[in-house]
Amino acid sequence: MSKLNVVVIFGGDAGDCEASINSAINLIDNLSREKYNILPVYVNALGNYFLYEGKPHVVRAAEWENFGTKCQISLDRQDKCLLRISGERVKNVPVDVAIPLLRGGLSGGSVQGALEIGGIKYIGADILSSSMVADNVMIKTLAKSLGITCVKHLVFDTKELKTFDSMLRAARYKIGYPCRVRPLKKGFGNSAVINNKKELEDAILTAFLFGDKIVVEKVVLGRELVCALLPLADEVKISNVGEVLPNGEICLSPELGDGVATKANGCALKLFDAMNSKSPACFKFILEDKTENVIFSSINTSLSFSDTDVFPKLMQGLDLGVGEIVDELILDALVRK
Repeated sequence: MSKLNVVVIFGGDAGDCEASINSAINLIDNLSREKYNILPVYVNALGNYFLYEGKPHVVRAAEWENFGTKCQISLDRQDKCLLRISGERVKNVPVDVAIPLLRGGLSGGSVQGALEIGGIKYIGADILSSSMVADNVMIKTLAKSLGITCVKHLVFDTKELKTFDSMLRAARYKIGYPCRVRPLKKGFGNSAVINNKKELEDAILTAFLFGDKIVVEKVVLGRELVCALLPLADEVKISNVGEVLPNGEICLSPELGDGVATKANGCALKLFDAMNSKSPACFKFILEDKTENVIFSSINTSLSFSDTDVFPKLMQGLDLGVGEIVDELILDALVRK
C-alpha cells in the first residue's frame, strides 16, 4: 500500500504561534513514517504559507521563511494539491489529507474553507464548528438553549461607547466582580482579573482597540474541570473528567462529589451532538465553590498535540496515544463524504 501524503498546517498569530509549532513537532514525531509522507506547512502571521520537503526535524527551527518554499492550497477540486511556488515555477504537490493545527485568528475556519473548496480531506473541526468556537458567545447561546448552565457574560459593541456609563453600569451590576474582559473573537488567555470600577473601565476601552465587539464575563470561583471527546466512525469516545490544578497540571482522577463527572460528561455530549461536530473537542467546566454547580465555560475544537495540551493528556486515560488518535481520524476523514 502506498503512503498517504499528509500535510500538517501550523502557525498563526504571534501570541499563539509557539503553541502551534510545539503541537506540530509532537504530532510529526508521533506519525508513522511507514504510513505517511509528512509535508509540514508553516503559516506566518501575515497568512503566507511555507512548505518544507526535507527532514521534518526542521519544524523545530524558527526561521521558517528561510527553510521553506512558498505555497498555496489549490482551489481546483480536480487537483487536490498544494501549489509549490518557486519564482515563476509552480509545481503540484498531491495531498491525501490535511491536519490543521493553526492558532489565533487563523483557526476560525478560513483554512478549512480553502481545503473544502479544493476538495482536500482534513481532520478536525469543520468551518461551522471552527467559527462557532472562535466566537465562544455563540457556543454559550447554543448551550443555554439546551438547558446547560453557562458562565454569565455580556456582549457590547462600539455603538455602545456613546453611552459608556450605561455600558459600564450593566457590566458592574449584571456581571459584577471578579470578571474578565476580552475582544469577542479572542481568548481570555492571561487577561487580568478585574476587581473594581477603574480596572473595568480601562479593560473595556483597551479591548475595543482590538475589535468591534467585546465580552465581559464573570469569573466563577471554583475548580476547573475538563473532559475530551473523540468522534470516530462508529462511536464517540469520551474521557474521564479531569481537573486543571492551580499549577497547570492535569489531574486525571480528581475526587469529585456524586454525579459531578456524570453531569459534566452529559453536558459535553449534549452540546457536541447539537453542534453536529466531527472534530475532537475539549470542554471546560467550573465546579462552583459555593453551590457545587457544574457551569459550562468553553469548548476548544482546535486540534493540538503538544505534551502540555489538555486533549492528549485526557486521551492517555483511555490508553490512546497521539499516533493512534491521528491514525483513526485520518481513516475517518478519508471515508467521510
